[in-house]
Amino acid sequence: GAKPVDLLTGFLGKDGKTAMGRPVGVITDATGALLVADDVGNTIWRVSAAK
Repeated sequence: GAKPVDLLTGFLGKDGKTAMGRPVGVITDATGALLVADDVGNTIWRVSAAK
């Protein structure tokens, strides 16, 4: 079987406790990209395949 792959990392600080971001929701857009809501950074991250 396939092994899992980390697509998004870096949401915890170097101490492993401090939240630099907190993904709270995910959906795909019309192109198939992932849209990830981050409520700590108040940001929507778009993750797509390399071109």
